Amino acid sequence: MMEFSKRLIADIRALLWVVTVGGLLLAAYCIRADYLGALPWLSAMVGLPWTAHGTVCAFYLNMAKSDHKEGGITFETAKAAGFQESVNSPSI
Repeated sequence: MMEFSKRLIADIRALLWVVTVGGLLLAAYCIRADYLGALPWLSAMVGLPWTAHGTVCAFYLNMAKSDHKEGGITFETAKAAGFQESVNSPSI
């Protein structure tokens, strides 16, 4: 089962594609119907969720960085399970 934070990111991605494709289809329809007044609203409808997604991903990356270093949840759990540090491992 996927962790909550990973599931949240996956759900957001699916919703983003629905909003993006829907926005592009609506924009194409508005252009075809010669109704250009809706285009700023449609561009905001598509652009703003992508901005929010970038913010969510940035905070998720920060959380992942804090969990995957010494003192973090994942590092300590792996060490307790017999994890051996290697000199060839790259630093995080």
